[in-house]
Amino acid sequence: MNPVAETRFIFQRELRKSFRSIKGIILSVLTVAGGGGLALLLAQSDAVRQKQFHEKDIPLEQVLKVKQEMLAWWFMDQATGDHVGNAPMLLWALFAVSLVLLPAVVLMLGFDSISADRQHKTVRYWTVRSRRSSYIIGKWLGLWTTCAAVALGMHALIWIVCTARGEAPFVDIVSWGFRFWLASMPILAVWCAVSVFISSTMKIPILALLSTASLFFVWWLVYFPFWVKSHEGGIEEGVKAPRYLCYIFPNFYDRFILSPQAGPFLTGLAVLFGFAALTLAASSALFAKRDV
Repeated sequence: MNPVAETRFIFQRELRKSFRSIKGIILSVLTVAGGGGLALLLAQSDAVRQKQFHEKDIPLEQVLKVKQEMLAWWFMDQATGDHVGNAPMLLWALFAVSLVLLPAVVLMLGFDSISADRQHKTVRYWTVRSRRSSYIIGKWLGLWTTCAAVALGMHALIWIVCTARGEAPFVDIVSWGFRFWLASMPILAVWCAVSVFISSTMKIPILALLSTASLFFVWWLVYFPFWVKSHEGGIEEGVKAPRYLCYIFPNFYDRFILSPQAGPFLTGLAVLFGFAALTLAASSALFAKRDV
């Protein structure tokens, strides 16, 4: 088979395994159920906020301005804040929470993607029938697609809640909701690539789980203090430039992917997919030298 056919075959097998396994089914149900509960919680919180605005008789134009200022402070970018400020607040809130949850979903679905095959020696069956690079890319595509489907389920629930509450016209809800979901995909690609890399270096799944969890946590631990420092002073002090170490963390690039300007958007795509590609290349190179 050619490399594309090999990758497609492994990708399809990975999808079947993910959606038919007990682990995949349970995690999908828990994630979607958690997304539904989160949607209801955010909806209740938003209802209280809107009631307060109504009681104070605050004009809609002023509410929009406050949203845009808050989001500009959050993203550390005025253009992105002004653009995303036009979206229903519930949709943005779920997007922000989903970015925090994505590494956990990747961790649970991907820690044994390759390590389990190595432990049970089934990897030998695939490596004699396909290139090892095709094997790695197929595994990554399968994990990425599975996690994307779980994320879509979470997002779809909030679309239903927003529609039921009349948060915005249905077309706007689906349009913004789909954009937020798509914006999380390049970020998800990086998390999946790192998970595949670690799994490919381990023969024991539990070690792959602990190693991946540790790396994800340390990565966040290095990033978070610099994110906090970049937001010191609150909204009143306006938009500040991010600290340099903020750029090491995948989730930080949501400000680029959601930007209405082509330059930052393409930069974000290039950095995220470039990092994922380099990680997969390193995985393939190391995996090719291993005796499986």
